[in-house]
Amino acid sequence: MSYVLKKYEWLWHGLFWALFVLLMTLIFARFLGFEQALLRNFATCLVLAPLVYINLYVLIERLLFKEKYFEYAGIIVLLIIVSSPLRALIDKQFIFNENNPLEMYSVAHYGTIVLSSVIMLGVTTTLKLLEAYYEKKTIAADLTRLKLEAELKFLKAQVNPHFLFNTLNNVYALTHLEGKAAAPQILKLSALMRYMLYESNENLVPLSKELEYIQNYLELQQLKNEVTHRVTFVVNGNPDKISIAPLLFIPFFENAFKHGDVLDNINGFLTATITIETNSLHFSIENNIADQAARKDAVGGIGLENVRKRLTLLYPDKHILEVQTINNKFVVHLTIELN
Repeated sequence: MSYVLKKYEWLWHGLFWALFVLLMTLIFARFLGFEQALLRNFATCLVLAPLVYINLYVLIERLLFKEKYFEYAGIIVLLIIVSSPLRALIDKQFIFNENNPLEMYSVAHYGTIVLSSVIMLGVTTTLKLLEAYYEKKTIAADLTRLKLEAELKFLKAQVNPHFLFNTLNNVYALTHLEGKAAAPQILKLSALMRYMLYESNENLVPLSKELEYIQNYLELQQLKNEVTHRVTFVVNGNPDKISIAPLLFIPFFENAFKHGDVLDNINGFLTATITIETNSLHFSIENNIADQAARKDAVGGIGLENVRKRLTLLYPDKHILEVQTINNKFVVHLTIELN
């Protein structure tokens, strides 16, 4: 809308003056006749237009916007005083009929001239202020959007190295797989990296892609341990036609492997569920907390704080995140409104 207004600015100005002349001609036609009224109002515009454009492009920009109110008001009054006799002289050139209630050069005559000038300047000043307010609001929205995008890129960049650090620990295991057994795992790693580096750059991704990414991640994490029943990931509902912000869930899984000792501890476990409903998505994950990890550092850390920030930015007032430690278990419940 702003682009259209700027591009065709002089067209809008032309329409404004045309409407003004037409309206005033219809008013003065009963005093002068249509043709004389049209000529009179056209001549009046030649006096009013300089006032309007000096006000719009000089006084408002240099005085009103800089809060120099007294200087602005003083110059406006001076312009009206200077232009009013010239407008009265224009009126004098026309012969008004008996319907005209005003005597030329009378106080009432000058009063109507001053009032019309004030109204014209008031209307155009108001339009200029509304335009400036709209532009300022648009710029503020753009700055907020750019800041949001920059912060999200920064937070997402924190996800990638953290994930790479965890995943590369298992690459060594891949190199020891022989023949056909190695190929599917390498393809999963390739798909996983492609999603993380390229597809996740979108603001929203298909939920099915995010779930595939998580599944590949879990399978690669379990390469170093043949015991797979300790990790459970269940999806309830249909993920088709649902989009979500990328890389929201992976920090919870990373946290579970980092602090839960899921694979190396005989009592380790990870259970995750995603339930898809019509207008919401529910995610839950539980994992054990390794004793040594619990002593060394707090469960969660940078990864979960990252998720909190991203959720606040991406789903303000549209998510509920609950993180608890219960009986040596780390439990997370996340609900996201999809609409």
